[in-house]
Amino acid sequence: MIILRNLYFKLTHMSWLLLTTSTIFLIVFCTIMLRLIEPDTFTTYMDSLWFTMTTMLTVGYGDMSPTTIEGRIFTILFLYVVGIGLFATFIGKVMESFTVYRRRKEGGELMYEGKNHIVIIDWSHKAQNAVKEILDKNKKAEIVVIDMLEKLSYVNGNIHYIRGEASNVEVLKKANIQNAKSILIFSDDRIQNQTLTDGKSLMIACAVERIASHVHTVVEIEREEHVENFSHINIDKFILSNGTIAKMVVDAM
Repeated sequence: MIILRNLYFKLTHMSWLLLTTSTIFLIVFCTIMLRLIEPDTFTTYMDSLWFTMTTMLTVGYGDMSPTTIEGRIFTILFLYVVGIGLFATFIGKVMESFTVYRRRKEGGELMYEGKNHIVIIDWSHKAQNAVKEILDKNKKAEIVVIDMLEKLSYVNGNIHYIRGEASNVEVLKKANIQNAKSILIFSDDRIQNQTLTDGKSLMIACAVERIASHVHTVVEIEREEHVENFSHINIDKFILSNGTIAKMVVDAM
């Protein structure tokens, strides 16, 4: 029992390269050896491969099996003891990788590498409505959301999330804004003071223009008199905050 536990521990801590190589090697090795040990039972390498795979996957159709003592001992040692454990560990690693990938994607840790996408900065009910408007117009549109939320459950095939301060150039680069089609900067509804809200939008707009001045940029502002504060940077469109802001922002793209 201790030996099996130690073996399992070593298998689960194998590197991807070593685990994949070991799994492929074992499949090839067992396929060749079964054909050599029992040529009458496994008349082709395809037969021995079929038996190897169905055994390691614990399917076991029973349409063929070793008939000699040597073949059965080999099957017990290399397929039952080592093979099933190794293959189960490999499948487990694959599933774990998918889980980690999805968790990192929802947590905004992955860099976006696409082009001609739409970047939405600061997630809110308005931003969510804007996403709906965009996808209603073009179901294939790629959208990247930047915010500080721990997790964005809205993430799917079209919607990608980057977690971080949008005023940070490195965060903006993770969203690949240099290759974006357009950038929508929404007012932060979590800030009650309108001057502070527009101040944050100004900081973000400055960071955006530093590295992506060529990209069409739309900014939502709370107070119209604050537009002059943006005069030193190239903003393509300002939208005054109101109830229909989502549609107006999308129309301004």
